[in-house]
Amino acid sequence: MMQAHSSDLEIAAEHKGWLSRLDSAARRPGLVAAALGFAALNAAAAMTVLVMMPDDQGPTAAPATPVMVSKLAPTVAPAPAAEPRHAALSEVVHRLPRAQTWHPPHQLPVGRDHSAAPDIARSAPGGLAAPRADGLPTPELDSAPLALASLPRDVTPEPDKEVLKSSLVPQIATLGTIRPRARPELDIPEVPETIQVAVSLRPKLRPEGLKLPEPSIDRTPEAEAPTATLAALPRAIERPVSGATCNTRLTRAMPNRRGSAKGGDAVMAGLMRTSGTERDRLVAREILAGNMPSFLQDLVPVEVSGRARDGSPIRITFCATPDYLAVGSDRDFVRVPMGLPAAMQIAGRFDMMLPTRRMVDQIYRAADTRVAPKPMTPGPQMSSTDYLVRHNRTVEGQLRGASVAGHLTSGHKKDLVLTNRLSSNRGRVAIYGWHRTNGKAIQPLSTVHGATYADYSHGVRLISQTAYLNGRPVRLADLMADPDYASLISDEGPIRAAQLQVASAN
Repeated sequence: MMQAHSSDLEIAAEHKGWLSRLDSAARRPGLVAAALGFAALNAAAAMTVLVMMPDDQGPTAAPATPVMVSKLAPTVAPAPAAEPRHAALSEVVHRLPRAQTWHPPHQLPVGRDHSAAPDIARSAPGGLAAPRADGLPTPELDSAPLALASLPRDVTPEPDKEVLKSSLVPQIATLGTIRPRARPELDIPEVPETIQVAVSLRPKLRPEGLKLPEPSIDRTPEAEAPTATLAALPRAIERPVSGATCNTRLTRAMPNRRGSAKGGDAVMAGLMRTSGTERDRLVAREILAGNMPSFLQDLVPVEVSGRARDGSPIRITFCATPDYLAVGSDRDFVRVPMGLPAAMQIAGRFDMMLPTRRMVDQIYRAADTRVAPKPMTPGPQMSSTDYLVRHNRTVEGQLRGASVAGHLTSGHKKDLVLTNRLSSNRGRVAIYGWHRTNGKAIQPLSTVHGATYADYSHGVRLISQTAYLNGRPVRLADLMADPDYASLISDEGPIRAAQLQVASAN
C-alpha cells in the first residue's frame, strides 16, 4: 500500500487539535455562566429602552403638527370668497364604538322582520351621518330618524327587481310607536237580545240520527246552450220556389264519377279491418277521385229571413248537399262518417264548408224528408266499419227507396259543425244534431272527442261557400264574420276566419 505524505498528516493533526480545544473550552462552566449573564444584561437594556421611550399615542405626547381643514365650496352656486376655517386636531382620536348590526327590510332572513324585537332600539352610531342615495354631499343633513312604525307592515324576504336606495336608511324604533292600542270599551248589554252561540275550534261528534243529503254528481260533460226547437226559431225558413239559385256552377270543383269506380258495398268490404284515420284516408281518396253519388251535386237552397240593425229586411240563402257524404254510385252508396281533418280536406277541395249549429236546425226545419234517429248499442264497436254499414242499411230501410236527388233529407245523423269553441278546444271535433221528430236534438253541441274521432252516428254535410244576400252572391265565410248578418246563421255570434283555420288545422 502507498503511504500518505508527511505534510498531509501534519495538517490533519493540527486541524483536529484546534477543534478539540474549542470543544473543551465550550464545556467549561465558567464560560457558560458568562454567556448567560451577558444575554440577560442585553435583554434588560432593551426593556429599559422600550419603557423609557415616549409614546406618540399617549396623553403626554407632543402636540401634533396642525392640519389644515378647509370646507369644500358648493358646486351649484359659488359662495363669496371668505377666509378658510382652520382647526387643529390636537385631541386624542378614540376608536368609534361598535355599531349595532342592522339589516334593510329586503335583506332580512326568512320569517323575521323589524317588529320581532320591539324592545331593542335600532339606531345609527352617534355622530355618524345617515347614508343617503348617491350624489354630492349636502351642507346640512336631516338627522330626523324615521320611525319603525312608518315601514310597511308586510315585509317580504324577497326584494323586488329594483330596490329603492332609500330603504337602506336605518330606522329608529321607539317604544311609544309600537305599543298596542287600548281595547275600546264596548257597550254590550248584559242580557243579549239575540242568541249567542259559542264557537269552538275543537271538532264535535256528529249527532246521532243526523241525515245528510246524498251527493249529486253532474254527469253533463260540459255546459251546453239551450237547444232551440223548430217552433222557437225566430226567423222564417223556407225553400225557394225556383231552384236556379244553387246551380251546377257551385259544384264544378266536384269531379265526376268514373264508370269503373267501385260501389259503396265493395269499398266498405275492403275497409272492414280498418278504422280511424286510415279509413278516413282511404275514403277521402275515393271521394276526391269522384267516387260518390251524383245526387250530392244537386245542392238544395235554404232561405233565412230576418232584419238588419236599421230594421231593413234581410234574406240569406245558402246551398247545402241534400244528404251526407257517401261513397259509391246513386244506387249503391254508403254514408261514411269521418274525422274533422278529412272532412275539412274534402270541403276545401270542393270550395265548401261545414254548417253551424243554427244552420243544422234550419236545414232540419226546411227538409223535405225527416228521418227519426235510430241509435245502436253503444260501445267500442261504435266506430267500426261494420257498425256504420249496418246503420246505413237501417236508414235506407226508413227511406224505403225514396228519391234523394233534389230532396233535402235530415234527422238521421249528427253533424260536424263549426263553432267558436274550437279555438279553446284545439284538437277536438264539434258535433251537434240528430233531431227527434219533435225538433229537439239528441246531441247538444259537444267537443269532448278528438278531432279524428268518428262513429256510425256522425255525418258530413257540406255547405257551398257561395251564398246569396238579398239575391246578391257573397262569400258565406264573410257573412259568418259580419256582426250584422252572423246572427241569422249562427247562434253564438260571428265566427271569424281564424275559427275556420283552426278547424282546417285539425
